[in-house]
Amino acid sequence: MLLSDIARALGTQVAGDASLNVARLVHPADATGHDDLAMALAGDAIPALADTRAHAAVIKPGTAVRPGISAISFGGQERMALAILTRLFDHPPAHEPGVHPTASVAPDARVAEGASIGPLVSVGARSTIAAGSVISAGASIGTDVTIGRDCLVHPGARIGDRVRLGDRVVIQANAVVGADGFSFIPVRNPDGTKNPLDLPARVHSLGGVVVGDDVEIGAGTTIDRGTLRDTRIGRGTKIDNQVQIAHNVVIGEACIVCGMVGIAGSATIGDRVILAAGSGVGDHVTVGADVTVSALAGVISDVAPGTLVDGVPALPRQQAAERFLNIGRLKTLYPRVEELKRRIDTLEKGSKGG
Repeated sequence: MLLSDIARALGTQVAGDASLNVARLVHPADATGHDDLAMALAGDAIPALADTRAHAAVIKPGTAVRPGISAISFGGQERMALAILTRLFDHPPAHEPGVHPTASVAPDARVAEGASIGPLVSVGARSTIAAGSVISAGASIGTDVTIGRDCLVHPGARIGDRVRLGDRVVIQANAVVGADGFSFIPVRNPDGTKNPLDLPARVHSLGGVVVGDDVEIGAGTTIDRGTLRDTRIGRGTKIDNQVQIAHNVVIGEACIVCGMVGIAGSATIGDRVILAAGSGVGDHVTVGADVTVSALAGVISDVAPGTLVDGVPALPRQQAAERFLNIGRLKTLYPRVEELKRRIDTLEKGSKGG
């Protein structure tokens, strides 16, 4: 890839040989030759430039480089540069267009020309897979599924019945999209009467899952179908590994849902919400737009838009910090209360004796 093309993608220019061809994006210390592009925008990467073997580097404006290194100067955020550059140098999974001989595709399923169906894939009845989409080895597609253009379904993923994926959706290995929702009536009814089945009764999931364009779903994540209405994931939302999203959940656009998050049934998550690792959202709770839920926080009541919440139960950060500090003060408060109690008892005894 030419340095001129890389600079164009970053919206900047090259100081040096713009025709230099590079093949790898590396830390300056890991460079081995002229075809490496050293990324030196922050941290220990900047001093490592002094000894790098790379002939080209991405640097902050004003960073000194030794003679012979062609430099792309980038004044924006390091992580934005990382997003752009890793996309340019990414190696997508190898695949062949068409249907692999070992795949099982229902007679009435429709696979567009240019789609790729890998080894041992199963595609159910009346499902549609659009052009450019790749279904990798061992994945399964249920019945009445719609998969949009340029989607990538990694090995072993399971897409259940009545799921609709938009364009450019990525589903990582062993994710399950469209499982039956976990919805049961307890053995005893709310009024105390006994359930005639004497076992928890299943409420079946008749809805589906609708996933918007440009969504990514991490490995081992599970998303359940809705009961009557669809579970929905909004455009551009990114979901990490091992996340549980229950039936009837609605997640807005451009959200970030980190690993081990759990979202209970019928919860509503607004646009641009960040759910940090291990946090949980209770059933029928509404989390407003632009909310950040800290790691391990437990949201059991509605959260107003734009709020940062911590703790269990989750509270606005200032309120949660005050509660945490007050708990820490209890150790010193208890002895003082005991001392006050002792003095009051002494005064009361003296009053009665006098």
